Amino acid sequence: MPPRPPSITATSLLGLVTGPVSARRWWLRALVKVTGGGLGVLLVIAAVIAYLVSLRPDVTGARRLARSELLVLLEPTEKVQAAAWARRREWWDGFRETYGILALTDRRVLFVGIPPRELVTPERGPQQFVIMQLARDATLRARRSRVDLGTVAGVTIENERDRLAFASNDGAGVDSVLADVTRGRRSDAASVELALRTREYEQGVSEQAVWHVVAAGDALGSIATRYGTTEAQLAALNRLTSTTIKIGQRLLVKQAHR
Repeated sequence: MPPRPPSITATSLLGLVTGPVSARRWWLRALVKVTGGGLGVLLVIAAVIAYLVSLRPDVTGARRLARSELLVLLEPTEKVQAAAWARRREWWDGFRETYGILALTDRRVLFVGIPPRELVTPERGPQQFVIMQLARDATLRARRSRVDLGTVAGVTIENERDRLAFASNDGAGVDSVLADVTRGRRSDAASVELALRTREYEQGVSEQAVWHVVAAGDALGSIATRYGTTEAQLAALNRLTSTTIKIGQRLLVKQAHR
């Protein structure tokens, strides 16, 4: 009869992990002791692998749900101007990833994500969402960055109060987000410049002298009412000795301020 192959026992498995590298395989020795070795070890390893595989995220499904929820969250007249698929890692999820969508609207920055499945208990009830947002104002900035301790490429968006960072391999989407923030900053800067010039013009006009040319039907009292002054002030400014005025006469209503 052919010789029987040696059986795999706890003792033989323990022998595999002895030697110079035994200190790095303490977990395997403990597993052998708990399961009794051999088939028990294989079954435990297979069960762990199967469980981890079952926890793999459904990225496509998560993105679809996140996009649908984003549309629900938008206000009636709010418009999405740029968007990118993005993800985040949170320590309370065991650093597993939350997949979703990052959107820039004409009012805010909004991230809607689907949290990873529970490790211990199955999920029950309605779908949960991770929602983050930043106000869109003149201080909003966006830049490419390295996230997750610098291991992956992503984008960082911040204003003067808050900052959000996301990993993303959606190059076209990230480009659209960065471009939209840049356009918004240029538009804000142009608006500020226009407002500044308008104030300077109004201030310059307010400092200039104001004259009125007497037309038919004008009286000193009606002119004073039109410009928010009094007959006495008009008379004093123009050195009038009476309230009689003539058509075509030029009256100083307000003196220039230097």
